[in-house]
Amino acid sequence: MSEDNALDRILSALNHPLRRRILRELVSSPASASALARSFGMDLGVVSYHLNKVLARRCEVVELVESVPRRGSMEKIYRLKGEVPKDLPAAAESGSADEFFWTLSLGESLFKGANPRKAGRRQRR
Repeated sequence: MSEDNALDRILSALNHPLRRRILRELVSSPASASALARSFGMDLGVVSYHLNKVLARRCEVVELVESVPRRGSMEKIYRLKGEVPKDLPAAAESGSADEFFWTLSLGESLFKGANPRKAGRRQRR
């Protein structure tokens, strides 16, 4: 997706329950796919796909901060791109109204970070 399509990238990132769960964790601290998979009790391949292929490469909302050699391979540590808003509501249970408001707040922050020129501007009608 192009840089001009920041809104589509952000919405795609927030559109899947596992990606929202990953983002909730990354708001607190950087993590690897293997650490997240263990924490979630999920298959590493599924978590790795959503973290590396979707959130990092396609949506561009997380970034690689470190690669650490572990047992013959490289463990990649990712963090959320940009600043986490200080007033971000507490992460909530999936499907709850609180999760809805958390998602909106994070989405707004990610959008502003991805496209600072357009984030504060509203169109006139």
